[in-house]
Amino acid sequence: MKMKRSRGLEITVAYLIDALLGDPENYPHPVRLMGRSIEYLQARLKPEQRDEAGAIYAGGLLAGTVVFGTYAIARLLVAVAPGVGDTVLLYTAIARKDLEESALRVAVALEEGDLAAAREGLKALAGRDAQGLDKNAICRAAVESVAENFVDGVLAPMIWGAIGGAPGAMAFKAVSTLDSMVGHSDQAYLLLGKCSARLDDLAVFPLARASLPVIAAAAAIAGFDSAAALKIGLRDRMNHPSPNSAHAEACFAGALGLKLGGPSSYGGKGRDLPEMGEGTQEAEPQHIRQAVKLLNVASSLGLALAVALASRERKRRWK
Repeated sequence: MKMKRSRGLEITVAYLIDALLGDPENYPHPVRLMGRSIEYLQARLKPEQRDEAGAIYAGGLLAGTVVFGTYAIARLLVAVAPGVGDTVLLYTAIARKDLEESALRVAVALEEGDLAAAREGLKALAGRDAQGLDKNAICRAAVESVAENFVDGVLAPMIWGAIGGAPGAMAFKAVSTLDSMVGHSDQAYLLLGKCSARLDDLAVFPLARASLPVIAAAAAIAGFDSAAALKIGLRDRMNHPSPNSAHAEACFAGALGLKLGGPSSYGGKGRDLPEMGEGTQEAEPQHIRQAVKLLNVASSLGLALAVALASRERKRRWK
């Protein structure tokens, strides 16, 4: 019998490193390298010079190259430095600390009455237009972003890491980065980003649904309304054009007694999204702090889930 490394331990250590270091500026984070690769390949594929079928093909080629290239490089790195390489790559895939700090910067700016700084801070959390948002709108946007990014930036990479190790987590990050850069519905990216957007939908689909009981349990532990989190989560989880985005947002809305969603603007274009929740629209900085508390408890539960899943995968790999 050959003993395998503990993937659960690697995920746990990676989570703790993220809690300690977060995402330091000016270091070669894999996501930044992925972004540069996407820009490089997009410029050379020239989708704007292709017909509809050609642009979709270029988008598929872009997605396939980035995702499989990322997976292959990660496999190479963990083969060269087993254990350490896995842990470091898993750490870079988890974004809980950075999400917490970004949200709290917005809360602090609002508590100090600095709307300009709060709007600027919101840009690190959300892709929506922050200019012109009032205090309540900024708070709602921050809570929504914390909720959605819990799935994309914390739960999903840990679970994919439990299933596929560091290469699996990095492949997911490649899919997520592609979606954020080219998976848009505007005319410029509608065809090029179609494959990336569908890949992201598929990769996040099971995790968005798994987030409902995780967030509801976290709400009970953190002292929020667990029953409302589950009720609103189940009722309003499809109140978004994306098949995944509203699940965690609806749960957070129920847990914190907020009404989220509604009108917003992305890239200068208005979007009137369905509302989620039955609570107040008068969100305050304290709601951002509550969302961060809920994020942290849910992340700990997500870590426990990932470790349990990794343990099952480890048993299957023993020969």
